[in-house]
Amino acid sequence: MSQPLPPIAVDWNNLFNLAAYIALIAVAVVMGALVIFAIKYREKKGQPKFAAELGSSKSRARDAVVFAAISIMILVSLTAASYRLTPNARFMPTGNYLTVDVTAFQWAFRFYYPDENITTIDQLNLPADTVVMFNVTSSDVMHNFYPEQFRVSIDAIPGRYNILYVTTPSVNDNSSLTYTIRCKELCGIGHPYMVASMVIMSPSSFNSWISSQQAANTTAGG
Repeated sequence: MSQPLPPIAVDWNNLFNLAAYIALIAVAVVMGALVIFAIKYREKKGQPKFAAELGSSKSRARDAVVFAAISIMILVSLTAASYRLTPNARFMPTGNYLTVDVTAFQWAFRFYYPDENITTIDQLNLPADTVVMFNVTSSDVMHNFYPEQFRVSIDAIPGRYNILYVTTPSVNDNSSLTYTIRCKELCGIGHPYMVASMVIMSPSSFNSWISSQQAANTTAGG
């Protein structure tokens, strides 16, 4: 059973679909015009070559301006829509957020919760309806942190931290959602198997998990 997409993924999908529909309409208009012009202005028997009437220079200039204006409006609209979504993933949000340090290495992900002092490998547990800030880096070669159902990604570069923000979706109490995290940068022979899980749970379940991990760490530390 497929998991519901997070809100940011739905927004990106809608933007992609809008761009695809506009592109299809543009292709249909251009191809239709080519067919019409090829038929209308084809060479006819008894007509001198290049004698077809193409309209006055004034009308051609007007048509060029109209097509240019339409193209500019489409590009500006798509750019504005993209710019509206980009800050959701790149710029610090207002209010509280959960911090997770992500270290990619051949061929796994290490997740460290600095405020809770908890480390996990290849499983990222997060509370629902929460803004999460990921500090992403690599300990060896260049990787990429890609929670694929969220439709966002960011490079993991040795010696540097890149920041990515996501907002987790809602879940019902005592239920969870599981998403997939992949590396999207070719990083060696184990690259295809560099896969981690992101588990979204209710805040109460997340707090219980945090408490159990901290208790286990205390016991292990003596």
